Amino acid sequence: MASLATAELCDANPSLLAKGEIRVLQPIFQMYGQSRAFYGQVVTLKVFEDNVLVREMLETPGDGRVLVIDGGGSMRCALVGGNLGQLAQNMGWAGVLVNGCIRDVYEINGCDIGVRALGSHPLKSNKKGLGEKHVTVNIGGTIIHDGEWLYADSDGILISSSELSL
Repeated sequence: MASLATAELCDANPSLLAKGEIRVLQPIFQMYGQSRAFYGQVVTLKVFEDNVLVREMLETPGDGRVLVIDGGGSMRCALVGGNLGQLAQNMGWAGVLVNGCIRDVYEINGCDIGVRALGSHPLKSNKKGLGEKHVTVNIGGTIIHDGEWLYADSDGILISSSELSL
């Protein structure tokens, strides 16, 4: 999937930035996966050290969307591993943003999707099925609503209340 450069989107939309309709995430995420640049409509999840809902969501058709997982910033276990990265690719997700950790970095880097996460951790998560789908999340001080748009590339990550073009 072709992407739009985040720097160019910022330059072309100063009024949307000023109104908060485009928000820039803090530069705290590491890049994984083969797609270094990706974008799509956001689907949100809020979980904590439990990835049952992550798997459930990635088992549904992605249709070019981006799964945004608010894992509370936990650095104590991974929420996405190689199997889920492959599942996301196979189901047509454009990317995954994890406010938390991933594992199986080598496998995820082989997947044709974009992944952003705080880091990697070898420990797998709990499997209790706790969490919420399609809710507003707060990642690094940035509010993200289900249905918004995410644009990611080597310069950073943007969240937009509407689909953008140049």
